[in-house]
Amino acid sequence: MTLPRYRDPAAPVPDRVRDLLGRMTLAEKVGQLNQRLYGWDAYERAGDGHRLTDAFRAEVAAFDGMGALYGLQRADAWSGVGFADGLDATDGARTAAAVQRYVTENTRLGIPVLLVEEMPHGHQALDGTVLPVNLAVGATWDPDLYADAVAGAAAELRARGAHIALVSALDLVRDPRWGRSEECFAEDPYLAARMTEALVEGARRAGVAVVLKHFAGQGATIGGRNSAATELGPRELHEVHLAAARAGVAAGAAGVMAAYNEFDGLPCVANRYLLTDLLRTEWGFEGVVMADGTAVDRLVRLTGDPVSAGALALDAGCDLSLWDDSFTRLGEAVERGLVSGAALDAAVARVLTLKFRLGLFEQPLPPAAPQGGGLPDPVELGERIARASVTLLSHEGGVLPLSRSVRRIAVLGPNADSLAQQIGDYTAPQRPGGGITVLAGVRAAVAPGTEVVHGRGCDLAGDDVSDVPAAVALAAGSDVAVLVLGGSSARSPDTVFDANGAAVTGSGPPSGMTCGEGVLGAFQVPAFAFPFPAVPTLSDPFGP
Repeated sequence: MTLPRYRDPAAPVPDRVRDLLGRMTLAEKVGQLNQRLYGWDAYERAGDGHRLTDAFRAEVAAFDGMGALYGLQRADAWSGVGFADGLDATDGARTAAAVQRYVTENTRLGIPVLLVEEMPHGHQALDGTVLPVNLAVGATWDPDLYADAVAGAAAELRARGAHIALVSALDLVRDPRWGRSEECFAEDPYLAARMTEALVEGARRAGVAVVLKHFAGQGATIGGRNSAATELGPRELHEVHLAAARAGVAAGAAGVMAAYNEFDGLPCVANRYLLTDLLRTEWGFEGVVMADGTAVDRLVRLTGDPVSAGALALDAGCDLSLWDDSFTRLGEAVERGLVSGAALDAAVARVLTLKFRLGLFEQPLPPAAPQGGGLPDPVELGERIARASVTLLSHEGGVLPLSRSVRRIAVLGPNADSLAQQIGDYTAPQRPGGGITVLAGVRAAVAPGTEVVHGRGCDLAGDDVSDVPAAVALAAGSDVAVLVLGGSSARSPDTVFDANGAAVTGSGPPSGMTCGEGVLGAFQVPAFAFPFPAVPTLSDPFGP
């Protein structure tokens, strides 16, 4: 029996895509452009293992296939996934394999599904390595070091069966009020471009495709508010906010994610100038454009109904939705003449091309052997990035190295003894003992006989200052004071979340969030500020 052309691994990818596309029904095509289901809703705990849910099976049946599944491995306060019910590395690979087997064996054409995961600074999964946030990465000025770290983190992601990493890289921090500043490499477009290149190159070494977030200008929204409009003109857009995107596309990024913000009066996901005229025609980009979470559904306020919203995004150049209902109705949009069948086919072709190029049809299941052979250890490299990111703003009075004669050190501040406040947003729960706080680090580093005292001083929101007098007294009675300042993007179970996982504005005080997605960062300072510069991350801050 002759295999269909699309099943022939020796055939050119364009030929395989044409053959498969010609066999598909309208419903199957629409299914390839959707990733509506939250990945953590695709499985449930069953005894000592996990099983696929009815919700997952129903989603596959709705379109006789599935384009992509987001966040199968994701664990955090929003998903509600933790160690009691979530997927560790072994369970994650098994569940990813179960997903692929079900999709390929229970659909007419057996098209594998893209498994998409967050990797903002390490894979956001249980037992995934946490790397320093992008602001720290930028402070190293070392793209080669970052590329190595990304390769190690991406190998973890690939070993669990995922194919695509979503990574913030394109936003520039130009307004300190913007709550997502930690997701930016820098305010400088050149530095951001070099780090974006390193990101794409490092992930490629591990066999992982990258979708770069966010296209375009999200860091320049009015008033520092997430998802708001921008006042960018063409020159600033091109010279500043598109530099990293150009570099990432040239380096071989598999996709870009259309940002929430508006440019020139249109949300990016509906902006044909950005997604088609510039990205595809001028730059020659052949990858996929993914919507940010629920961004297509937000277009209903412009179009009046979800069918027209999906048509508007597709016609602009969006290929793959994220948690939207509007894109599930693209078949109706074609039948009503709101968007052409050719536009639908072009988007499906781009998604299928990515699947073929990633080898999903030949190897839909996770690799049998762990990935990462010969790749760097992300844990060791994460520590190197953290060390290289330390910036000494001033050194007056010869404070460093600390003298061995120091007998009392005060470690002060609301972030001094909280691991969650140190590791940044988009992180999974950590196992007990899996990290060291600044306070614990200082206590471990001091010479025998040195006393270390601790005071919070105030809460993160700054409303409760009842502990400030006690903290001042501790500082006055100590030889050295280590002051740990900064906001917090750490999410907790009492955070109120929007449908896209962003914190609802105003939910900061209960959870301690003063910045992060959905929260306006009124004032952000470096995570660790030392008025008497002590650096407890150094192996021996006290010198010889």
